[in-house]
Amino acid sequence: MRAEEDEDDEDRPRRSRRRERDFEEESLDDTSALKRIRDRRQKEREDRRQRTKQEERRKVAIAAKRSEALSKIVLPQFITVSNLAQALGVKLDKFTRTMETLGFHNTAHDHVLSAENASLIALEFNFDPSIGTELEVASRDLVSRPLPDDQSSLPPRPPIVTIMGHVDHGKTTILDFLRKSSVAASEHGGITQHIGAFSVRMSGGKLITFLDTPGHAAFLSMRKRGANVTDIVILVVAADDSVKPQTLEALKHAREANVPIIVAVNKIDKPEADIQRVKQDLARHGVEIEDFGGDVQVVPVSGKTGKGMDDLEEAVTTLGEILDNRAEDDGLVEGWVLEATTKAAGRVATVLVRRGTLKPGSIIVAGQTWTRVRTLQNEAGVAVASAGPGTPVEVDGWRDQPTAGDMVLETETEQRATDVVDYRIELSDRLKLAEDVEAINEARRLEQEKRDREKAEAEAISKDDFTRSDTAEDQEGASAGRKEVPFIIKADVSGSAEAVENYLQQLINPICAPRILRTAVGPVSEFDVEHASAASGHIITFNLPAPVQDIASLAAYKEVKIVEQNVIYRLLEQVKSILEDQLEPTKVQRVTGEAQVLQPFDIGIGGRKKLRIAGSKVQNGQIKRSSRVRVLRNGKKVYDGTITSLKNVKKDVTEMRKGTECGIGFEEWSDAQEGDQIQAYEEITEKKSLPV
Repeated sequence: MRAEEDEDDEDRPRRSRRRERDFEEESLDDTSALKRIRDRRQKEREDRRQRTKQEERRKVAIAAKRSEALSKIVLPQFITVSNLAQALGVKLDKFTRTMETLGFHNTAHDHVLSAENASLIALEFNFDPSIGTELEVASRDLVSRPLPDDQSSLPPRPPIVTIMGHVDHGKTTILDFLRKSSVAASEHGGITQHIGAFSVRMSGGKLITFLDTPGHAAFLSMRKRGANVTDIVILVVAADDSVKPQTLEALKHAREANVPIIVAVNKIDKPEADIQRVKQDLARHGVEIEDFGGDVQVVPVSGKTGKGMDDLEEAVTTLGEILDNRAEDDGLVEGWVLEATTKAAGRVATVLVRRGTLKPGSIIVAGQTWTRVRTLQNEAGVAVASAGPGTPVEVDGWRDQPTAGDMVLETETEQRATDVVDYRIELSDRLKLAEDVEAINEARRLEQEKRDREKAEAEAISKDDFTRSDTAEDQEGASAGRKEVPFIIKADVSGSAEAVENYLQQLINPICAPRILRTAVGPVSEFDVEHASAASGHIITFNLPAPVQDIASLAAYKEVKIVEQNVIYRLLEQVKSILEDQLEPTKVQRVTGEAQVLQPFDIGIGGRKKLRIAGSKVQNGQIKRSSRVRVLRNGKKVYDGTITSLKNVKKDVTEMRKGTECGIGFEEWSDAQEGDQIQAYEEITEKKSLPV
């Protein structure tokens, strides 16, 4: 009955509306009633429109309010979580919860945020963050000016030709023939270890700038710089050796720089030369040579006899004319540092000018240093009045040592140069800080995870299990540890220092690895020795004369080893030996003899004292008195000690060989039994080797 009443209650509004419609239909003939109904419906429509407009106005007002509430805030490069929450005016608990919804998990109050992450979080709290680094760079740094749209009216400049290829394929020999000099004879170990830049007047009168890049694998970055500043690449491949790894690397760099290539197949004077094989290998690696329908010239030459060198010269000159390289000889100077070193007169750098004209008195900035040019010298050491586009010159007077590969830009005043260098140093410190911040955050995260893990283990397992787990974890951590040996690298030029540092990365392994404290150009100083001594490290000198007597004596007193070397692959062997010396030697046991106990017996040694002797037969090797031995019984070791007595028919002997019988007495052990196996062994200490 109650259910029926509930159904009636639900149907009552429906029946009411139905009666209202019936009433309206019955009243259609009544004009006044019909008018009232129409007025009421009109009013209802008006009310609905009003409500819709009010809702729209309310939404607009909320959006406007939100827009007005978007406050501006300037964020630093790095900020902690607690400081950012305070700057945004948000409680730390609510702030960390919001960070978790954005994907920032396990971030403590002292977690350091970068400006990008802090900006993302500030947006969630209706703030308009700004950092302003782009405007800062535009106003405080030097940038290269844009190239003109039409370069056809600019003066021509010498083409820059880079000679690249594998080590010992004859690159420098070819260049020597072109410029009628002999650099190869002065190179250490027969390999080029600097970038050489030379302007050569060809027989046809055409001026060409050549860059000779090293071919050894350690000088990868130097070769890459050579390809990035060049117009033409001469890829040297030995006819008797064909394509090698550094050949492919040079080819890759030339392609990345979008530079045309001329292949010089060198050493064709050798009996084992095979030019066709070289062409096939090049084609297999994607070089489209002319013989196979491509556009890459292949010129067979011999740098030793000069055969084919006229053809190579003609190919380079022709390609240079086709490229028609041009650049402004006025305006602010732009270029690159090819090499940098320290001489008796001070710091110098080889600069390749690409735009403008460099003159004495010009103020130029390179990386984090600058200079007012005092003198300009060409490759022969002769002073020149100016250097136009495409010309390499040696520039002196630098405040600090520039780095090979730095871009050179001219500025109007010394104050502007100082401001630019200060800004770049500041920017470098920021980037270093960013790396440190990431390391700090990662260390904090790992430490927190370790604490959480230890807490969970302490709650979940027993005390004995915890001790066992903790011991295993300590052993695992010890095995994961790696010894690091500090090194200071000193070289004659910055490019060589960089190459040595990169080459030593090959020795990094889980057991022991080199750690570079710093690299610098110039001879070893007292500060270098003190620094190495404080760090218990070593000093590497590359292409430098022997240290002066005072420095050598100081190094000996401080027990600092100075590794002197001129050839980079020999340096690697020396450093590897130093690393291996730091490793704990391995003790190896080598079995020198084996015997079997035939029958033990006792002998009197004075008074009532007796000594148990193991009557034995030597089965292998030899058994010596005072040897270390272990006794095995049923495969298990029952004794490990020293032989104190060795007799043969009551005579004391020093050793017994295979097939002989003897009596053996052991130190502080008299339980020898028939059938026991005796193994004499020696412990050998072996030097550990680094994994390859």
